[in-house]
Amino acid sequence: MQILRSGDDEDESVELLRPEDDDELVTDAENENENENEELETKTAKKETNKEFWDRQYKNLMHFLVEDWFISAMLGIITAILSISIDVGIELLIHLRNHLFEISKSYHESMGFVVWVSYITFFVWASAIICYAFGKQAVGSGIPEVKVIIHGFKMKNYLSLKTLIAKVLGLTLAMGSGLPIGKEGPFVHIGAIVASLLNKATSACRFNSFFSNEGRSMEMLSIGCAVGIACTFSAPMGAVLYGIESTSKYFAVKNYWRSFFATTCSALIFRFALLFFVPPHIAGTIMAYYQTNFPNEVFVIEEIGFFVLLGVAFGLLGALFVYYHRRISLFKKRNRAFKSVFGNSPISFTVICAALFAVLAFPDGFGTFFAGKMTFHETLVDFIANCTFTMSNVSNNGCPPELVERWTSINGFHPLMTLSLYFTIYFLLVPICIGLFIPSGIFVPCFVIGACGGRIAGELIAMIYPDGFHDETFIYPGLYAVVGAAAFTGSVTHSLSIALIVCETTGQLCALLPVLISLMISNAICSFLQPSIYESIIKTNGYPYLADLPPSRISVHQMKIEQIMIKDIVYITRDTTYWELREILLQTPNLRSYPFVTDKTSMTLLGSVARKYLVYLIQQKLGSEADMFAQRRNDQTSSELFISLRQGSQPMLTDRSISGSTLLPQSLLHDDQGENGPLASLLYSQNEDTTPIVHSMAQKVELLSSKVDLIEVAIDPAPFQLVRGTSLYKVHTLFSLLALNHAYVTEKGRLVGVVSVKELRETLNNIYSRGAVAPRQRVRPINDEENALSS
Repeated sequence: MQILRSGDDEDESVELLRPEDDDELVTDAENENENENEELETKTAKKETNKEFWDRQYKNLMHFLVEDWFISAMLGIITAILSISIDVGIELLIHLRNHLFEISKSYHESMGFVVWVSYITFFVWASAIICYAFGKQAVGSGIPEVKVIIHGFKMKNYLSLKTLIAKVLGLTLAMGSGLPIGKEGPFVHIGAIVASLLNKATSACRFNSFFSNEGRSMEMLSIGCAVGIACTFSAPMGAVLYGIESTSKYFAVKNYWRSFFATTCSALIFRFALLFFVPPHIAGTIMAYYQTNFPNEVFVIEEIGFFVLLGVAFGLLGALFVYYHRRISLFKKRNRAFKSVFGNSPISFTVICAALFAVLAFPDGFGTFFAGKMTFHETLVDFIANCTFTMSNVSNNGCPPELVERWTSINGFHPLMTLSLYFTIYFLLVPICIGLFIPSGIFVPCFVIGACGGRIAGELIAMIYPDGFHDETFIYPGLYAVVGAAAFTGSVTHSLSIALIVCETTGQLCALLPVLISLMISNAICSFLQPSIYESIIKTNGYPYLADLPPSRISVHQMKIEQIMIKDIVYITRDTTYWELREILLQTPNLRSYPFVTDKTSMTLLGSVARKYLVYLIQQKLGSEADMFAQRRNDQTSSELFISLRQGSQPMLTDRSISGSTLLPQSLLHDDQGENGPLASLLYSQNEDTTPIVHSMAQKVELLSSKVDLIEVAIDPAPFQLVRGTSLYKVHTLFSLLALNHAYVTEKGRLVGVVSVKELRETLNNIYSRGAVAPRQRVRPINDEENALSS
């Protein structure tokens, strides 16, 4: 339908639209708005000056360089420099020990004994003193602690500069003494500390969200772990995989290239320094590169069965090693006699153990029977040698006399007896030494022990089949040593990346298939029987960490969350009064959040409220009551935070200082709206009026009896929820993947329970022996002091 309208200048034809044509009208309006927006953007873009343009491009360039290249490169370079310095220091101390021993022995045999024992004991004591003075967090491997930190639990001072100093000096002195410990764990810890310090050093570049992203910090720690392994084995590719396996449950593939770039920079600096700065007589000993010369056809198909048996044997031995180490650790913690003697003095026990090892490894004493003077590097080179000690094979396969002489004692011991004694002694000593009050690693000792066991197996097979299985084929005991090293280390650490590390350190791929066969079998057997050595240490020390599930445990699939959840829940409703809220906060000092439900009858879950906001609400209404909110935690309490805020001693609160872990990133709390935002009164302190709120008794009674005004509180409208029929396996997977502290259990929207990391840990505490067992029900939910570490 058309209507003719007369105008002043001209007639216009206007078409009236029918209702069904409304969509076209809306479309035309949207197009007009889009055109207007485009014109506005064009005008705005034209207004940008050259200076503003170049400033914006400069920020983008800095963001790109620092984010993607600078931090990764500096991480690799700094860690490599520290690695080379430590390795050179260790080798100098080892050479000094042997030189002093030879000089003193030339005067008198007893003087040589005194110098040998005193040297080892003194440097171990010095290492323990340094750790005690600078930071006790430097003691041990460091991988279990980094593993816990990466999974979201804060551990005080483990990534500090003082810990780095103690780790570097303590590791140099401890390994320089000759104690049978490794360096890969401390290097992982060192790499993580360097990554953490680099993150702090880039605080001036925090003009965007990248540098303040907590997830990014965890990624940098994982890259630091990979760099630490790369510096230990000169294996950049295998180091990345091992760093991920040993510290992370889940890893973003997009960060692979940063790890590879950092490890490549580390390996490049390592090789450059060895060529130009490290003395030639030391460069060959600190280079973790064990070149093998196996032929391409190093094994025949008949030997596959022996590799399988080797995997089974080392899987059982690896489980025994982990169990033995854990029993030693628990003995030191629980035995009354031990605690009465060494309970308050870990340094004394460390010194005594060092002195006993020195006596045992004395080269002219009992150490003669198991090559006590030789270092792990020297023995590993002999173990993977492309020859046989027994000289059973012909042509070039017999070992040279000087090599055989090193493994033949003065009493004419057979090399197999010396190797067996070496394997037994270090299998018993290493779990004790890695638990001393010094920095120590586990990887290298396990690698050498496995190589020794594999060498024994290879020598026995060579004796049984002196001419090989076919004409012109020979048995290579060095191959069995390589396979044994990978199998035993993989079983103890539950890692499969050992296969790639072995190939990189030996420089050959011909042993890859036997290594993979034996490694997977040993790993599967040990995983079924025992946790990894790192998770065993975590469990022994009681760190707040949710361990991995062992394979083939049917109980984790049959048990439901309703069997382990806590049913006696502390919650708040619309009808909760300030008096009730005050009592709830007093009775539950360790809770960090509270579920918010409709009422006591329906119990429909509406969200959760962080404790910090409720404390703030009480302070705003009733004034400062410092004693009322005293907590058992060592960090600053919520009441102290707000009291100091009111006194003007704290800067204004931001979303980073007040937000709880239960708040989602999409919450209003994270909207940067400044003082005009809906939570401005909560986020920004008003320091103009510092007069404390004072109420009369009647006013307090009236306020306490009134209902809580939840409009002033930041409520998380979507806390993580699970249904009561969820299996324990799925719960464990979700908690591990999302790094959850707790989750609410609902049934058709009704809150029926809550489960936290503590309940999961207690349920899985004896998973290897008894399966999943539901913990005893407690009164309060999430009453876990350990989760306070992850706030």
